[in-house]
Amino acid sequence: MLSARLPLNYSPLRILALAALSLLLTACQASLLSNDQSEAAIAAAQSANPSAEKYLIADNGYSCLPLAANSHPDEPVLPPKPPEDLWQRVRDGFQLDIDVDSKRVQSELNWYRRHPAYMKRVSIRAQRYMYHIVEELESRNMPLELALLPIVESAFDPFAYSHGRAAGMWQFIPGTARMYGLDKNWWYDGRRDITASTDAALKYLSRLNKLFDGDWLHALASYNSGQGKVGRAIRKNKKQGKNTAFWDLKLPRETEAYVPKLIALAMLVADPEKYNITLPMIENRPYFSIVDVGSQIDLAQAATMADITMEELYRLNPGFNRWATAPKGPHHLLVPVAKEQTFQLALDNLPPDQRIGWERYHIKNGDSLITIANKYNTRPDVIKRINGIKGNTIRAGKTLLVPIAQAPMDDYVLSIDQRLARMQTRAPSSKKSQQVKYTVRKGDSFWKISRNYNVGIK
Repeated sequence: MLSARLPLNYSPLRILALAALSLLLTACQASLLSNDQSEAAIAAAQSANPSAEKYLIADNGYSCLPLAANSHPDEPVLPPKPPEDLWQRVRDGFQLDIDVDSKRVQSELNWYRRHPAYMKRVSIRAQRYMYHIVEELESRNMPLELALLPIVESAFDPFAYSHGRAAGMWQFIPGTARMYGLDKNWWYDGRRDITASTDAALKYLSRLNKLFDGDWLHALASYNSGQGKVGRAIRKNKKQGKNTAFWDLKLPRETEAYVPKLIALAMLVADPEKYNITLPMIENRPYFSIVDVGSQIDLAQAATMADITMEELYRLNPGFNRWATAPKGPHHLLVPVAKEQTFQLALDNLPPDQRIGWERYHIKNGDSLITIANKYNTRPDVIKRINGIKGNTIRAGKTLLVPIAQAPMDDYVLSIDQRLARMQTRAPSSKKSQQVKYTVRKGDSFWKISRNYNVGIK
């Protein structure tokens, strides 16, 4: 609306232009002007004031441009089509300042440029998991550069395990995992669970970001080395009158390279052609669905029901250590989106008591819960719970109900036992390294054996 009072120096022509603009805006909001009227109003405004805006948008989101002959005034403006490639969606969500002139960043960037096969490998691994990570980051309004952090942490390998006892795609150590509710037992390790570990990692990163007053580089450094070390480095610089930006802090060598690695990855993803890198396309749509199973289930049976390989099932559900899901949960499985209905239909037709194999075992003299559990690749506490045993005493002649795998143990290709077996049979990484099978003797200890063979206790 025009104001009732106008400056005295406004010419009649200028007043006419303002009136035309006001009428046009009002007409846009009420959708009352015809195409001819809209054109006339815009022409009048521009002839009176050449700098007047050509495009006027009403509060309801409709354009005040003349309508096409076949268009409708009530037709909304459609949002832009989402990108087909998830990498583009990641680029669009960058929030950090990645334009950094740093020798450390350049060094990491040069490494990635020299190893295009590495980027191709991690991109292929990321195809299963990155869409979920991006969705979670966007829902929390976090920088999408963080979707690249699993490359730095684990090369997107959910089975990664470090010398510092960190595990999973996000490399949680036991203490931090417990703080964020990631359960760990014989059957299951939440540090490797795709959805649980992602949720925990983003909660942890958000907390660190708030702790360091919104400085994401400080938060990232803390994720790597701990908030205590970063906090002490900041306080030390303050006392000495120095800058407290990440680039000016004295931190462990690994941490000083950690943040530059992420920045270098972001620069590479932002403009892969500039660095002569080809990133395999990742489809911008969900890879997996979460299916509530409701009870423990044999993983070989689940893979058959979903019509997928055992390897695919384990790579989507790497938190499960053994041949079945954990008795006490979590009671859900991730399956490819295309297989969700197939799996759900088979699950609906399978009674809970048939999701695990069972065997009746007749206790013999000399048996114990431990020996029976080892024989059937299960745990004494599982046998006790199923059979209602309170203590550790069992009697010969009695019968126990024992859960058993429904496929040969070799079929559970990525169980913790199979992964350990492959690691132990792998060729030594150097001529100085060799595997030795040692039979434990009376009086031995880990410390004594480690000293004899000049290796660490771990």
